[in-house]
Amino acid sequence: MREKVKRFLSSLFYHNRVPSSIIFYGKEGIGKKELGFELAMALLCLENKYPPCGSCDSCRHMEDFKQKKTEELKFYGEDKRGKKVYLYLRGDHPDFIYLAPEKAEIKIDQIRGVKDFAYLTPALSKRKVIFIEPAEAMNPYAQNALLKVLEEPPEDTHFILITSQLQKMLPTVKSRSFLIEVPPLTQEELKALTGIEDPLILELAEGSINMAKKLREDRELLNMAKHILEGDVLTLYKKALEVEKWEQERQYLLLRLIQTLLHKRYMESRSYEDKKALDIVSSGLEYLSKGIRLSLLLFQIRGGNKNVLHKGTLSGYKQGASG
Repeated sequence: MREKVKRFLSSLFYHNRVPSSIIFYGKEGIGKKELGFELAMALLCLENKYPPCGSCDSCRHMEDFKQKKTEELKFYGEDKRGKKVYLYLRGDHPDFIYLAPEKAEIKIDQIRGVKDFAYLTPALSKRKVIFIEPAEAMNPYAQNALLKVLEEPPEDTHFILITSQLQKMLPTVKSRSFLIEVPPLTQEELKALTGIEDPLILELAEGSINMAKKLREDRELLNMAKHILEGDVLTLYKKALEVEKWEQERQYLLLRLIQTLLHKRYMESRSYEDKKALDIVSSGLEYLSKGIRLSLLLFQIRGGNKNVLHKGTLSGYKQGASG
């Protein structure tokens, strides 16, 4: 499946028909960013090859970019009031920038910086590439600001957007971009890429390299998910409090795993309870970064509390918690 996408990209490349804006979309952790970055390297490659040659000055700069830490790549500018603001990531390649959120959002000041870059003349390669990941992190104001560039893009500039949540992209941005759906990896592809042979891990990873590797490295995740879905109330209480102390990335992976297990169960049971639990997990994944009380949400999955304490508003639920 992955090779079909690459053959299609190769055809676009060698027929000089690569669109000015491409959105790679699909499930999280299935290699969208890697496919997009490879295309970015090819567009900048001095040998004009896809896959990129890997040895020209441009390719070396791009490979070096991948090896550097985020803090080394941060590029700053000024907002309209002259205040220093983070704009994007930039390495030694003068024709490539990587737009990523500093925290949870990509903001309008960052898009202003992108617009300034977009209209520069390429310095090393024949083209420039603006890479945006995750694209759904752009708030509506940022997306609208980007739209103005996409409507009249410079001929030598390409935008590559990566998203796991296409529904969060404005219709106007999607209509100005070429959409490429990246399919999940097959279990055989996962096995070949990761060396993982455990059939349960390969199944639960659902085509995601990231999830497969995390499940292999962190066996407690699967055990914790099973305790939460199947354990008694006392066990659930203890485990929920324990999960509250985890880092957010690990909490997110746990919710993803619970979602996968629930989906498997729902496909077999078609029960209202499992469907409702799936909806709760989906809301939790969406709002985790905004400060929900994860322990209460885990109880809610099992039919406990109807409300979840949080800093913002959780879709479908009132603020506060009830015992």
